[in-house]
Amino acid sequence: MRYPQPGYSRTYGNPPRSLPHWAALGIFIILAGIFFAQPTKSQLQQSGGPGSSVTINAALPTGANVIGHVINDASSVVIGHVIADSGSTTAVTSMPALSGGTANVGYVRSLPSSCTQSTNFTSSTVGVATGAGTSVTSTTTCVTLIYVNNITNSAVTFRLQDKTGTPIIWVGGNADFSIPANSNVTFPLGGVSFASGITAIAGTASALNLQVAGVQ
Repeated sequence: MRYPQPGYSRTYGNPPRSLPHWAALGIFIILAGIFFAQPTKSQLQQSGGPGSSVTINAALPTGANVIGHVINDASSVVIGHVIADSGSTTAVTSMPALSGGTANVGYVRSLPSSCTQSTNFTSSTVGVATGAGTSVTSTTTCVTLIYVNNITNSAVTFRLQDKTGTPIIWVGGNADFSIPANSNVTFPLGGVSFASGITAIAGTASALNLQVAGVQ
């Protein structure tokens, strides 16, 4: 046996051996295969936190009770369904035809708040009378519009009043309203109530044509 020279060391016995690289790689592959070969387990969790149980206190009906309906409207004959509270189903197979052409399906009417009536009223008078005048109507009327046309070559006065004991003059006055020759005028009264009716008076006979619109 030779002793080491000064400054050198010597290991006696068999030196330790490290694991070869290929063996370490093989062990890693085997372990990875075992780990990834396990089946993936999914987890369903409701939004906002962990799941909770739902309890139905009432018992479901038994026998021939119907729990739900599936309605197939594929048939071209069925227009709609009406479900009655008794559980029966009635098929609506026909509906009235809509108006065709230029017929009005409906209209919108706007009235002043002072008009409490609802029946449309329109009256046309050709040649308003003088003196006691022409009776337009004997029913209380909420007037919305008055149209007067002077068909002569001279100015003509005009008065419109109700039919109370002492008539209230709503158009005109002591001097009445003068309409120029060959002219027309519109009075948008906007809901003035003519109690007991309307009387129209002209200053010249057969000179004024009148139309009154409102509700009664």
